[in-house]
Parts: sequence; structure tokens; C-alpha cells
Amino acid sequence: MQNKLTAIQTFVRVAEAGSFSAAARQNGMKQSAVSQQIAALEEALGVVLLHRTTRKMALTEQGQHYLQQVRQLLSAMEELEQQLRPGTQPLHGKLHIQLPSGIGHRLMPHLIAFQQAHPALHLNIALEDRLSDLIAEGVDVAIRLSESPPATLAARSLITVETVLVASPEWIAQNGMPETPDDLQRHPHIRFSGILPDAPLQLVSGMTSVSVPVKTVFRSNNSEALMQALEAGLGIGGLQLLIGADALASGRLVRVLPDWRLPDRYLYAVFPDARFIPDKVRKLVAEVSELIRTAGQSIS
Repeated sequence: MQNKLTAIQTFVRVAEAGSFSAAARQNGMKQSAVSQQIAALEEALGVVLLHRTTRKMALTEQGQHYLQQVRQLLSAMEELEQQLRPGTQPLHGKLHIQLPSGIGHRLMPHLIAFQQAHPALHLNIALEDRLSDLIAEGVDVAIRLSESPPATLAARSLITVETVLVASPEWIAQNGMPETPDDLQRHPHIRFSGILPDAPLQLVSGMTSVSVPVKTVFRSNNSEALMQALEAGLGIGGLQLLIGADALASGRLVRVLPDWRLPDRYLYAVFPDARFIPDKVRKLVAEVSELIRTAGQSIS
């Protein structure tokens, strides 16, 4: 059992390192020993896990699936062993978290502080607005903004995110302040690239909702880029209050049609597997949740 477990750990190290030689260096082993362990594991399983050439290696389809599953098993074993040890154990090991870029930038000082408070923990922080494959990419938790929780993954709701229309003061001075939603049709619009350019703008006010066709002149998949375009005076666009509070408070941006807003969206913590959530992930999510909740209260 121990030999097989060691071989599994070596397989994970090879897959993450990208080569037998790199894994051998990290494990302090000879490359031939690493190759022998992988070969023995493949023989025991009856499948090929890795394609090997003289220049590179790649996971087979079975190898990719096996990697996803054994990562979770190894994490579960580590977590169980930590719980069995007497006394409070420090958080340790790798923790891969993915956040939307705008929210991630705002929380970065707190994430760094979390790392400093737990020096045995090694954070891998990805600031990305795309929806990644959590299992395939080894993400422990992702903070995602959407209208509803993902259908196939475990999720915890953190906060409701309000999105309002804004523009720069200079743009308002040059073009005038729109007075009704229909006025937006005459002005250039800045939008997230995940939305079709010709999709109408959805707005709500109380129980009333309207759909307004707008002319999209600037698109990006990055919230920081969208904010810069808004501050540069390229037009009107939606801005999440969670990440735009400072720009509004400083006057770099101003509200447009303050009685109207885009439909609310929700921030979720999304986990690859609900059956096992390590303690280090739970504690980081609790920290992020409290920070986001506090930030939301300060701008409500």
C-alpha cells in the first residue's frame, strides 16, 4: 500500500512539474526511479497515464481523470491526518484560489495578510474573469460572480452585488446627463465582452424593468480595463459597487440614471467537490466572505 501511495504521489508531482526530470529534482530522486514508479503504477492500474517522448510528456485522457481524482484523495488524507494530531495545527500546504480581477485586486492586501498569518500555507492566486475548469486546473475554490449558482458544482453565496450605470464627470460635461433609459440609445456604451455587442441593456427600477438597445464601443473581459475606459471618458457603462466604490467616492466616476441599475448578480464561493472541503479552504473563504460583507456594508 505504501509503495502504491508513494507512486501516486510521484505521479501527481510529475504531472504538476511537467516532466520526469523536474519531479525527480523536487523529490530528491533519480529520474530512473521516478520512471520506474510511474511504470509500476500504470501496470497496477492497467492503463497508460502518461505519453512519453524524448522531449516531453503529456497526460493521457485516463491520466487526466486519474489526476483529478487522486488530488482530492491525497488532500482528504492530509486533512484527516491533521485532524487526528493533538492540539491546533497550523494551516499548511498549497491552496489555489481564483477570483475575478477587480475583486481580487481589492482583496489582495488581505490575501497577502492571510498568507503572512499562516506562513506554512502557500497561496496560488489567479485573478481571472474567465470560468475555469476547477477540477482540471486544480483550483481549490473560485470566487465567481453570476446570476445563479453553477449547476454542477458546490457553491456558497457570499453577497448580492449591485451594478450601477456610471460615466466620467468629463464625459457628462461634454454630452449631458441622460434623463431616461431611452436617452442611453444616443450614447456610446462600455460592456463586458461576455455580453454580445448588440444585446440590449437590461435595467431595473423597483418592480419595473426595461430593455434598451445601446451602441457598444468598447468591450473587455477584464473589469479593471472596463473601469479605466469609463474613467477615460469613452462612454457609459455598468460598474459593480463592490469594486467601484472608491472611484465613485473620489468623483472619478459619477452615477448615471441613479434610479436605475442593472439586474443584481451574486458572488459565490465555488468548490470542486462538496464532499470534501479542506479546513484551510473553509478558513480562507470565511476570511474572504467577511471582507466582502464588510466592503458591501460600507457602500450600501
